[in-house]
Amino acid sequence: MAKDLFTRLLPARPFHWVKGRIFYGWWMVILGSLVNSIGAGILVHGFTIFFLPLKNEFQASSAAISLLYAAARLEGGFEGPLVGYLITKFGPRTMMFAGIMMTGGGLLLASTMRDYWTFFFVFVFIVYLGFNTGFYHPVSMVVNNWFIRRRGVAFSLISATAGLGGMVMAPLLSIIIATYGWRAGMVTGGLMILGINLPATFPIRRSPEVMGVYPDDEAPRDPLHRGLDPQRPDVRDEDFSVKEAIRTSAFWMLTAGISLRLFVTVALITHFVPILVWRGMSQTTGAYLVSLYALGTIFATLTMGWFGDRRSKALICSLGLVPMILVVSAMTLSPTTWVLYLYPIGLAVAMGTAAQNWALIGDFFGRRHYATVRGLMGVSYGTTSFLSPIYAGVVYDRTGSYTFVLISLSVILLITVCLFAKLRPPPSKRRSAAPPGRLNS
Repeated sequence: MAKDLFTRLLPARPFHWVKGRIFYGWWMVILGSLVNSIGAGILVHGFTIFFLPLKNEFQASSAAISLLYAAARLEGGFEGPLVGYLITKFGPRTMMFAGIMMTGGGLLLASTMRDYWTFFFVFVFIVYLGFNTGFYHPVSMVVNNWFIRRRGVAFSLISATAGLGGMVMAPLLSIIIATYGWRAGMVTGGLMILGINLPATFPIRRSPEVMGVYPDDEAPRDPLHRGLDPQRPDVRDEDFSVKEAIRTSAFWMLTAGISLRLFVTVALITHFVPILVWRGMSQTTGAYLVSLYALGTIFATLTMGWFGDRRSKALICSLGLVPMILVVSAMTLSPTTWVLYLYPIGLAVAMGTAAQNWALIGDFFGRRHYATVRGLMGVSYGTTSFLSPIYAGVVYDRTGSYTFVLISLSVILLITVCLFAKLRPPPSKRRSAAPPGRLNS
C-alpha cells in the first residue's frame, strides 16, 4: 500500500524530454553519483576528520572512536541480506528515500549528543542504518540493472564521484570543525544530505525494461545466445539464483577478496589522519591529504573502469593493490616525510579497484538477484570492516605506534592480490537461453 502510494506521487517517465538524446541509464548514473558523493564525502572520507575532535570531546581512546565506524560497518554487513531482499521487493527508490531521511535526520540528532554511548547509539543505529540502507546498495542495484557491457565504466563513475565528494567535503568539514566545532560539521552534513539527496531519488527507475528499453540501450543481437559474449566470456547477461551463486567457488573467492581488501582499506581510511599525525604531520595538513586521496580515487577509479570493460576485472583488482603494498612497506621502513605524500596516492589506487569488485558481482551472477547476492557477501566484508579499525586502534593504544598495524596490513594485501589473480567466473549455466523476464519497478 505504502509503495503504491509512493509510486503514484512520482511522474511515470521523468526527464522524458531527453529521450532520444541520452540513454536514461546515464541519468541513473548521474543521480546515483550525486547521492553517493554527498554521503561518502561526509560519512566515509569525512569520518577521519571527525576522529580526533570526537576523541577529545568524549575523552575516549582511539579504539573507542574506531568502534563507531567499525560497528556501523558490522551492522551494514549483517543487515546486508535483509536490505538486499527489501531492495528487490520494494525497489531501490523507496529504500533510498527512507535511508536518506534516516541519515540526514540522524546527523542532526547526533550533533546534540553529550556523551559517548548516546552518540554511539544515534550514529550506529540511525545515521549508519540509513546510510547502509539507502546509498551504495540500492544505487549499485540500479546501475547493475541498467548496464551490462558498460558496467565497469558505470560502476566506476558512481565510485569516482564518491571520491569527488570526499575531495570537496574533507576540507570543508575541516574548516567548519576548526572554526565552529564538530557539532556544526554534523549539522552541515545532515542538511546537505536532506536538501540534495532527497530530490535526487524521485527520478530513479529500477531497470531499463520498465521504460521499454534494453540495458546499455542495445537490443540483444542473438536472443538464443544473449547469455554469452564470445569476446568477454566473464561478462554475461545470465542470472544465477541465490542458491546457485553460493554454490560456486567464484562466490566464495570473490567474497574473500572483497572482505580482505576492505579489512585493509577501512582501517587505513578510518585512521588516515591519526596515522599522519603519528608520523609528525599536522591535523590540518592531514585533512588536505584526505582531499588528495579523494582526488586520486577519481582518476584511479575511472581508469580502472575503462580497462575493466576491456580486460579482466579480476586482474585489475589484483594489480591495483600492489602500489598500496609498496607504500605501506615504505612507511614502515623510511623515516622521511616525503613518503607520507605517497600514502594518499597508494590508497587511492587501491580504492580505485572497489568499483570493479562490485561490477564483478553483476558480471558473474547477473542482474535479477544482484542486491541479495551482494547482501550475503556483506556479512563477511561487514565483519572484517568491523574488526579492522578496532584492531588498528587497539594496537596503537597499547604500543603508541602504527608500525605493526602497517606491516600486518601489507601482508593481508599480498594475500588479497593472490586471491583476485586466481579468480575466475563461474561456469555458465547454459549455452543458450531465452531472454530473461522483465525487471519490474
